[in-house]
Amino acid sequence: MFLAADEIARSLGGSWDLLNRRAQGLSRFEFGEAPFWRSFGAPLLTAPAAIIWLAADRLETGQLSGLFDDPAVVARTAFHLAALWLTLPLLGIAFLKRDSWARLVPFIIVCNWSFVLAAALLTLPALLFAIGWATPALATLYSVASIVLIMQMRWFSTKVTLGLTSSAALMLAAGDGLVGIGILRAMV
Repeated sequence: MFLAADEIARSLGGSWDLLNRRAQGLSRFEFGEAPFWRSFGAPLLTAPAAIIWLAADRLETGQLSGLFDDPAVVARTAFHLAALWLTLPLLGIAFLKRDSWARLVPFIIVCNWSFVLAAALLTLPALLFAIGWATPALATLYSVASIVLIMQMRWFSTKVTLGLTSSAALMLAAGDGLVGIGILRAMV
């Protein structure tokens, strides 16, 4: 159940296509039981992003000692990553009717792989802040721009994967964003 380089390249390419509103990106994903379980390995590819987020969080709190010295900051960063990964799939599961659960496997596969791209988009502002090339305000502005791109990707991928109307997919993506923002505000 290891991820192959070919599957990683195809799936991230499909996520990129969905970010750019190209529905044919779905054809790049492999669907089925084995790819479903392998897709849960995709979030492991975000480990470098987690380190950068952690460095930015530590810098923001003024803690300049070791990266893993404060368990609360490490837990908060891990929770942020988990919320970014899990919120949309959980909302999709709650939203779907039982008779349309056949679309759930492709949806979760796409969510797992597009999470890698979403984490990468949010890592750039954190990296610029952590290395001192962006002020906190500028990093926030970059993060908001990244969030807009992520929300658009999540709306479109939800729409094409689940076969929903634009407004229903927008409700799910907006719910994902609102829950994510609520989690972030609660953690600050």
